[in-house]
Amino acid sequence: MSKDDPKIKEDHFLEKDKDIKGNFHVDWGRQGFVIFAYILVLLGYFGIVANIILIDERGLWISFTEMDPTVLFWTYKVYPQTFYLPILLLFFICFLLTYKEDIPHYGIKASLWIVPSLTVEGFLWYWIMLVIQSRLEPNMGFYILDRFAEPFIYQFAHGEGYLNILILYGITFTGAFSGMKLKQFIKIRRKF
Repeated sequence: MSKDDPKIKEDHFLEKDKDIKGNFHVDWGRQGFVIFAYILVLLGYFGIVANIILIDERGLWISFTEMDPTVLFWTYKVYPQTFYLPILLLFFICFLLTYKEDIPHYGIKASLWIVPSLTVEGFLWYWIMLVIQSRLEPNMGFYILDRFAEPFIYQFAHGEGYLNILILYGITFTGAFSGMKLKQFIKIRRKF
């Protein structure tokens, strides 16, 4: 039998199909970094805000029930108190997401998806705090139902919510665009 025999080629293709079929492959070099970056932003962003905001003027910890709930939705108001660390974290993560990608549009797209994730996480933190706080109330169910829609009101019925979303998109796009431009600059410099 010669190498050009169609039966041999067909068997060769079937062997490859058996190896590939049924396996789920994830490129952890690329997706793993994106997942790690999302986790870092989601936990770090609100972690920085909460750890600095939950301390009063005397340096004592305050209860989260005494905290202003709008902090979770209008985070731009606390940037000066947090030394602009949430902005820097978000900027550098978006910068790295885009800089690491060979095709910058993938990094920009991954960076822009951080903002809806941050918005949803603000809702989740608020609802977690609401459930914990409602355990102190006599009518727990009514208390939760009464305040369930507050995150939507804070985020979408006030101008501050939209301003916060615009600021977050501005930071993420600026970080992603900076990463893309630096990578293009480095590629041009390497050619010379």
